[in-house]
Amino acid sequence: MAHHEDPLTRLSAELDDLRATVNQLRDAVTAQQEETSGPSAPADQAGGWTSPAALLAQALNAKVTALRASMRAVQTQISTLEARLERAEREAWQQKAKRAEATARLNNRERLLQQIQQSAVWKSVKPLWKLMTRGERHEAALPTASGDLAFGIEAPAEWKTSSEILVIKGWCLSRSGRAIAGVRAKIGKTGRLGRYGLERRDIATSYARTAGALQSGFSIDVPLSAGVSHVQLEAIVQGGEWEPFFEHSVEREGTAADHGSGGTSDRAAGVGRPTAKPLPRLPAITTRKAAELLVPLLRKHQERLEGTQPLYSVITPAYNSKPQWIAEAALTLLHQSLENWEWCIVDDGSDSRDTHRLLEQLAASSERLRVKFIDNSGISVASNQALDLATGDFVCFLDHDDLLDSNALWEMQKTLRRGFDAVYSDEDKLDDLTGRRVEEFFKPDWSPEYLRGVMYVGHLLCVRRELAQRVRLDSAFDGVQDFEFMLRLSETGAKIGHVAKVLYHWRKTPGSIADSVHAKPEAAALQRRAVNAHLKRLGLSAGAESKAPHRLRIVPRPRAVYPRVSIIIPTKDAPQLLERCLASLHEKTSYPDFEVLLVDNGTTDAEALRTMERYPVRRIDFPERFNFSRANNRGATEATGSFLVFLNNDTEITTPDWLQHLLWYAEQPDVGAAGTLLLYGDGTVQHAGVVLGMRGTADHVMRGFPSDLDGYAGSLSCAREVSAVTAACMMMRKELFQEIGGFNEHFFTAYQDADLCLRLRERGLRIIYTPEAVVIHHESRSRKNYYDMVDRMLLLDQWEPVIERGDPYYNPNLALERGDYSPARP
Repeated sequence: MAHHEDPLTRLSAELDDLRATVNQLRDAVTAQQEETSGPSAPADQAGGWTSPAALLAQALNAKVTALRASMRAVQTQISTLEARLERAEREAWQQKAKRAEATARLNNRERLLQQIQQSAVWKSVKPLWKLMTRGERHEAALPTASGDLAFGIEAPAEWKTSSEILVIKGWCLSRSGRAIAGVRAKIGKTGRLGRYGLERRDIATSYARTAGALQSGFSIDVPLSAGVSHVQLEAIVQGGEWEPFFEHSVEREGTAADHGSGGTSDRAAGVGRPTAKPLPRLPAITTRKAAELLVPLLRKHQERLEGTQPLYSVITPAYNSKPQWIAEAALTLLHQSLENWEWCIVDDGSDSRDTHRLLEQLAASSERLRVKFIDNSGISVASNQALDLATGDFVCFLDHDDLLDSNALWEMQKTLRRGFDAVYSDEDKLDDLTGRRVEEFFKPDWSPEYLRGVMYVGHLLCVRRELAQRVRLDSAFDGVQDFEFMLRLSETGAKIGHVAKVLYHWRKTPGSIADSVHAKPEAAALQRRAVNAHLKRLGLSAGAESKAPHRLRIVPRPRAVYPRVSIIIPTKDAPQLLERCLASLHEKTSYPDFEVLLVDNGTTDAEALRTMERYPVRRIDFPERFNFSRANNRGATEATGSFLVFLNNDTEITTPDWLQHLLWYAEQPDVGAAGTLLLYGDGTVQHAGVVLGMRGTADHVMRGFPSDLDGYAGSLSCAREVSAVTAACMMMRKELFQEIGGFNEHFFTAYQDADLCLRLRERGLRIIYTPEAVVIHHESRSRKNYYDMVDRMLLLDQWEPVIERGDPYYNPNLALERGDYSPARP
């Protein structure tokens, strides 16, 4: 790649020169406005672009002329990108519309897109950026993918299989020497990344002069549905687009697992999710009627499964169960699209003769229904007895008055086969009077911090049997026994998955928590005790305190040693903002050992300089043109603390123990960064975590919510995992920050925090939002309102596949663009 270094260096220098010219013009405009409106008038960069338009065009003319020759080489790509943007606006947001949607949400997408495309800055910067990131392809006039990509497919030998996983092996390289970053297989709209970079000495021999030949091998495991699928293989170079290089049809023959019956043939094989059946709705029937309905069905079910080992054991503790409830629950099992189950029921000393009689008759009708009667001992003991009856590979917990979706076990199996030890699903509630389904609860993927504050996992829960029998339920926590069970299960290192579909229907009966959160007042104390025991077992020095019904806050305990925290604040002038920030820091912060580093981007305001002298801060000169990432990186190199806090100068501290709360998370080895609840000046939410996919890239969730709300199932009031937090107030370990290379300095004004957090998550580290540290953010007053489209394009170049997969902590059934947890329905 050496022959590209000089042109790229030259183009980079010219781009820097162009940016410097623009910044000089902005400063000139700001100075002109200040002279016109007085020293107290706020600078408005957005307005400054309109009045000096002629001056800007004249200043940029020489630069644009000098770069015109280079720009011609990328005109074709610009036209292609514009065409893609136009097509994306006509498609659903799920169909690669992420790039168009960011501009779409900047007030008016068509108007703003037109303004950007017609502006002199965009026309100059966009081609240069493309040249910098994809220069090799343009300058070398490379051939198309079909001519440039060489490859070989060595497996499978046959494209017809009965296996659920198709393993594709081979090699792929670029004849022109482009560095291939990855290979994926696509079936329809679903992509599956492979392992790329496997050593291939044979290919290196054949392509001795081709860069990357030695590490050109790949292997991809592709999940298959029954039937015929079309597989397309694609490769991507760094900063490029996915390029197809091979395609083939593959046929997967249907198996018993596809029918869900362990060997029966009465379920039609098909691709995708089986058709769901409506929930059964029975009148208040007698024991005799219930037996007449169920016994023949249970016998037929056993006959179909004769000689097969149960795959799932459904665990149900029962007590004075109504015949109607037992019958409806049984029907939802008998209607399962995956039939290979057994039902293990333990009656916990019912004094209802109807319950005894019905369970005895059903047990006598089928070996797949295993019933045991015990003296009244509580729900945990009854559940453990049912676990001891189980013989399936997995156990699923079903309360005696609740119902399952007809595809519940099929969906669980599909997810468990990905290697999970436990899987939970979304749920709703069943109105016992009307039979209507209400109050859907769309949950995040596995979120252990959220679980400590909210009993969110609930139903449906399926667990590997040997693991469930080892953990067992604790009768000391009857009332929250499934929650406490989940806490201890999470401590085993189990791999926990989530099905983002409503598979469980929780009946609202009088006196149940499903009907009222105040139904069992003792549950709050049990929940608190369970979390405190959990924290103690993990060696985490904190206590759980109740803050609302079924909500907990985690409070760090006082410590003997407080590590130094370095607070890094980029700043320039803005004396009123800086005064408020520094005053709140030093007057309200109760943490005993912190330092403040002001990264000063050329302050000349006399009052701002006096403010810096009044407070015990270290001033670090940063005279070059402003780059948020570089400024913070500079501050981090000067920091003496073992923990770093990145803080905007337009913030105001409100909670004295904010650093203690951030530190408690940031010092945990599996946490990458921790962020605060940020509020606007009117007390509404400005930041409570970042969701991937909003506006096509990433944005703050629950923006504008009243700060005293619970949020969606405690998502605002309780700490939880998020995909990213804003660097307006974020803490992380200094050692970790240095290890990952700090902020990416190619991001000038935006998205550097999202990029940093995604790099941390790529290492398997958690990102935590905590509402216990509250900071007011007087947003966008110290720096101008300006959206950097280059930063946006860089984020998409780096992370678009991750963004397209969706945010694991924001359920796909929720409206993404609104970011308010409302259902994703019209």
